[in-house]
Amino acid sequence: MMEGYLAYRCPHCGSDRCGNDANAGWDVVLQQSVLLGEFDNQWCNDCGDVTLEEFTITDPIEIARIDAARADLRIQQGALRLLSAGEAVLAVRHGPDAARSAAFDQLHSAISAARGGSGAGSGGRASSLA
Repeated sequence: MMEGYLAYRCPHCGSDRCGNDANAGWDVVLQQSVLLGEFDNQWCNDCGDVTLEEFTITDPIEIARIDAARADLRIQQGALRLLSAGEAVLAVRHGPDAARSAAFDQLHSAISAARGGSGAGSGGRASSLA
């Protein structure tokens, strides 16, 4: 049974307005900045350089809010897969049988994932505090 979500906070003031120094670069395909790597330096917006404290979010209301946000993300990702698979099916609708079969397999996989099948895992939650 899932018990919460992993998070980080400042050990001095308890703020979650904190993070790691990182390096980003431009991805021309995605047309957005992407994370290239994280560095060891951690910081708090209020306290400056600190070593962040790891904790598990266990408040049921906060867990429900996070669950809802994660569900929305899965829906958005599933919609993109479905659109891509649908476009592939349409592109080969008059093509060779093997291409049509592969496109329909892609569409079937996207539908399965959108319904909560493979590829729609619940990663990110802490499954045990031990």
